[in-house]
Amino acid sequence: MRRTVCLLLLAVLFACGKSGPKEEKIYAVKGTIVARDAAENMLRVNHEAIPGYMEAMTMDYTVRGAKVTELPPDSSKVEGKLHVTDEGAWLTDVKKMP
Repeated sequence: MRRTVCLLLLAVLFACGKSGPKEEKIYAVKGTIVARDAAENMLRVNHEAIPGYMEAMTMDYTVRGAKVTELPPDSSKVEGKLHVTDEGAWLTDVKKMP
């Protein structure tokens, strides 16, 4: 009996502690690079409104998949993908707009 109670308690604790998959939303973003922080691999982007997510504003975003020193220079108009989860947001696929 004691063993059964312990196993049930462990099962409940495991089920409660297990988090489900993190939902990730991806938005297209267009804006202008204002500044960069190479040490943090971060861009400050003055971006247009992102429909369904946020209004136009200037924000700092971590960049994944590229080094900010290799991206287009400051004042360049760029586009990319904004990834958003409950734990944060980051940019990928940052490219100079034609």
